[in-house]
Order: sequence, then structure tokens, then C-alpha cells
Amino acid sequence: MPLDRLIERILHDARERAERIASEAQMRRMEMISEANRIAEERHTRQINTARRAAEEEKKQRVAMAVLDARKVILEEKQELIQEVFDRALKAFVELPEEKYIELLVDMLTAAAGEKNGELVLSPGDRERVGERIVSMANAILEESGKRGRVTLSPRTRDIAGGFILHMDGIEINNSFEAQINSRRLELEPQVVEILFGGSAKGSRF
Repeated sequence: MPLDRLIERILHDARERAERIASEAQMRRMEMISEANRIAEERHTRQINTARRAAEEEKKQRVAMAVLDARKVILEEKQELIQEVFDRALKAFVELPEEKYIELLVDMLTAAAGEKNGELVLSPGDRERVGERIVSMANAILEESGKRGRVTLSPRTRDIAGGFILHMDGIEINNSFEAQINSRRLELEPQVVEILFGGSAKGSRF
């Protein structure tokens, strides 16, 4: 084989090999790029999903906190309304017309005194305004009914909204309106809840 033809054959084979290597390299390059893209896409998807899950979790937490805050506000408002009912009940007793107020305290006092002597303690305002009348009327009723108990007006006073404190045989009977309302509160509160908010109050504060 002449030298020129040999060289031409070698060059031809070399070009084919070079083209094949370049083609394989290009294919490998495309495969690597595709693989890199796939890995990047998977990583991106994972990051997106992680971010989305994190966002959803944060949303759930924020919603849960908002619900708890709303429940807390509603509970506080309900408690304020319930307290307002009892405050208004106390105010209604205290603001009774004077004659009805005296009549109420005399009835309570004669029921509490009975056969024993007692010392009547009133608020400063009630002692000055109606104290003597209450004692006089209560003693008259006790005497008429044949009961031995008598009541005297104490020089002391107590910081109460209304009603009275009765000291008898070393025992203090708290018949202040505050004490009367508080003693009935557990009994009355479910009824108040029923009237204010409807539904059954059993098994729940509200």
C-alpha cells in the first residue's frame, strides 16, 4: 500500500475515532446535564415540598392560635356578662326603695334572730339611715311572735354593699347581699348561662 494511501487511511480512521469520541462525549455530557437537572429538580421539589409543608404547618399553628385566642376572648366576654348579671342583682337589692329595703332586712333579721339575742352590724350608710328603724321593727315582730330573741344595733359598721352581719353567741352570720348572692352563685350560674347563651350548661362552665 503506497505511503499516501496509508496516511490517508490512518487520517480517516483517526477522524472517525475522533468523531465517535466527540459524539460519545457529547452524549455523556447531555446525560450528565440531564442527570444534574434531574437531581436539581428533585432537590428543588423537595425544597418546595418542605417549604410548602412548613408553610402549611405554620398556617395550621397560626389558625390554631387564632382559634384559641378567639375562644379566650369569647370566654372572657361571657365571664364578664355573667359577672355583670350578678353585679346588677346586687345593685338591684341595694337600690330598692327605702321602705322595701327596710322590709327585706327586717324579714331577714327576724328569720336569723329567732330565740337568741344578736348584735346587728350594718354598712356605715345603712346604720345611719335606717339602722334604728330596722332594729325597732325587728324587735317588735319578734315580740309579737312570742320569740325571745332581741336585736341591738352595733356601734361598729362593716364595709358591705347592703344587708347585714349578725353577731349571736360568738357566731357571725353574714347576711350581706354580697354573701347571699355568692352563696347562691353556683346554683344560679347555670340558669344565667342558659338564659344568656342558650343550650345546656351541664358538664361545662358555659
